[in-house]
Amino acid sequence: MTTAKPARKSTTAKKAAAPARKAAAKPAQAEALLPNMTRDALGEVTETLEFMWSATQAVFGEKARPEHAISLLPYALDALEVRRLLAEDVAKQAKRKA
Repeated sequence: MTTAKPARKSTTAKKAAAPARKAAAKPAQAEALLPNMTRDALGEVTETLEFMWSATQAVFGEKARPEHAISLLPYALDALEVRRLLAEDVAKQAKRKA
């Protein structure tokens, strides 16, 4: 009776694992290459688009399309700008009274 030897690990599997390890290191390298302001801006853009997509799905349901979210985005940004301006006015009025 002969015993089967376990199969040798192929060098292909080892080669395939090497790029995966390098890819895992890339996000840390990307953080080092992007200035903080750029990284923060990318995060804000992503969050805003995700919010708009959620809002679009809430309004249009299954008929929602990414184009709808992008079309509604200027209205959301205008609303945010109005809120920012109102907050500035309130802060200026508070300084005048003080």
